[in-house]
Amino acid sequence: MKNLKFLGIIFFILLLGCEKDKDEPFVSTEGDVYVTVKYNDGTFAENAIVYTKPDSVQGVTDNFGTVLLKGLEKGNTEIIANVGNIGAGKTIAEVIPNDLVEVNIEIIKGISDGKSPQISITSPAAELDFSYGDAIEFSAIVSDEATPSEDIIIIWESDIDGILNTESPNESGVVSFTSATLSKGQHTITLTAEDLDGFKSIATLNISTLNPQKVELGQLSKENGNVKISWTKYKGDDFAKYEVYRSTQGCYEEYLELIGEINDISDTIFYDATPPLEYQACYAIKVTNNSSLSCLSNFSTIDYPGGVVFNFVPDDMLKHPTEKYVYLISKSNQKMVKYDYTNNTIIKETSLQGTVGFCDINNNGFGVELYVPSRDGNVYVYNADDLSLSKMISTELPATCAVADGHGNIIVSVVPSPWWEQPVRTYQRSNGMNIDGAGDQDLERLRKIPGKDEYISINQGSSPTDMQHYKFDDQAKFLEENDDSYHGDYALDAEIYRISEDGSYVITAYNGSVYLANSGMSYQGNLENGNLKYSDFAFSSDGKVIYAATSNRKSIQIGKYPSLIRDNEIALSGYPHFIQRDGDKLIAAVTSEQENSIKSGIEIVDIP
Repeated sequence: MKNLKFLGIIFFILLLGCEKDKDEPFVSTEGDVYVTVKYNDGTFAENAIVYTKPDSVQGVTDNFGTVLLKGLEKGNTEIIANVGNIGAGKTIAEVIPNDLVEVNIEIIKGISDGKSPQISITSPAAELDFSYGDAIEFSAIVSDEATPSEDIIIIWESDIDGILNTESPNESGVVSFTSATLSKGQHTITLTAEDLDGFKSIATLNISTLNPQKVELGQLSKENGNVKISWTKYKGDDFAKYEVYRSTQGCYEEYLELIGEINDISDTIFYDATPPLEYQACYAIKVTNNSSLSCLSNFSTIDYPGGVVFNFVPDDMLKHPTEKYVYLISKSNQKMVKYDYTNNTIIKETSLQGTVGFCDINNNGFGVELYVPSRDGNVYVYNADDLSLSKMISTELPATCAVADGHGNIIVSVVPSPWWEQPVRTYQRSNGMNIDGAGDQDLERLRKIPGKDEYISINQGSSPTDMQHYKFDDQAKFLEENDDSYHGDYALDAEIYRISEDGSYVITAYNGSVYLANSGMSYQGNLENGNLKYSDFAFSSDGKVIYAATSNRKSIQIGKYPSLIRDNEIALSGYPHFIQRDGDKLIAAVTSEQENSIKSGIEIVDIP
């Protein structure tokens, strides 16, 4: 009986104890921490991995650089933030039960937290633009101090297309894949790496697939002095335009210059009508879509786009009277070059003697020949076919100009002492015999008036500069001399002057001064020039059209005679020094630089 009473008392005590525990309130020991992560420049650190030490809770910051860590044990807790392969930072938070604590962490670049995997995205380059359908290679190097590379969990993800790839790295930590199926748009690509301890790192990059699809530039070719450029048709449905670019400084985008624009998607051929006078040119095509985004094609090069490049600037250019050749005279290099301007080919070249003067080409009864005066006291006669030396005529005085009269004689300007002692003398081509002499001007340059045995000369050696008119018979005997009446009132230049093909007028000097080509040499005015400077002239066969080369503009101006009004121009690829007409085309000796050029070339253009 006593035992039963004792057990009842024990039960009653236990029952009272249980009721007391039920009524006692729960006391939590956990609190929350609101973490803000920034870089040292004050910008928010998005996608930073934030965790505690000792390990308990982990989170990732949003685009405001913040994350809420919930349920941390009370007391001081070390909180660490890690941003991919950029850097890390940490702080101490005092966790208060049932309370929210705010802390800030600054990321120090180049510092590793020592726990999270390290990520280095190697491809593609950040902010790179692609076209829809491009095969894009993604690659990165991932490492972790505690987890082997091949055991790291990898997730490549697009904010538009979702998960792209989850293949693990190889033993060296390299993880890569290629995708050609990204949607059209602006993508934020996220690479997440998680080790076996659950620590994560995140790296991101932005790429676009909105660019127009690239076109393929084909092989370049030359056609009739132009460079032909062709490319594949754009395949997209958002076409706006093609742009044609050219560079003479290598195939680099920063050196490209726009030379043409096409708005028809089917028009995939462009002709560069003014190819540069260079050893090589590089071309590319840029496609722009209706979102104003563009994509550059591959580069393609062509050698000598503007034709053969000479390593000298000619002092004169003579045209063969019946065949497609010009002859370039270089006084400094003492050579003459025969050039086929139809096939862009150097046929022959020869050395010249002494200090060369003003030359001429003509059929003087011995076939077409070139007459080259020299200050060594000779006129050298060269065969126009092979540039062999046919004859050497002694003048016994420095010879500065030679003109064939077409009757077997040569009119030569020499330098006597005193200079007024018959500075114009005539010689037989066949035997070199001196025939006659005339003149009283120094260093005269003579040109034959077409269809006549008359000549116009402009002197160089005395001031003021004068113009003379000479008349000889068909035996090269002196008949008449006339001096102009202006004596320097209007411009004259022995280096720049021509006589029209019909023989009616002379045009000379940088401003295009015009005189009648007769004994009166009456001044007619200037060819309109504005701020242009003329370097040479050519004419229509009737003399009614003047073609004027410009030394300060890549052009040939077109004017009319006798109005002397300009009404058109022909664009060139270089600055013209000399021009000649051949039917409906003009041949121009040009340089790529306006001044101090060291190379030149021949350009052929159609007359409009």
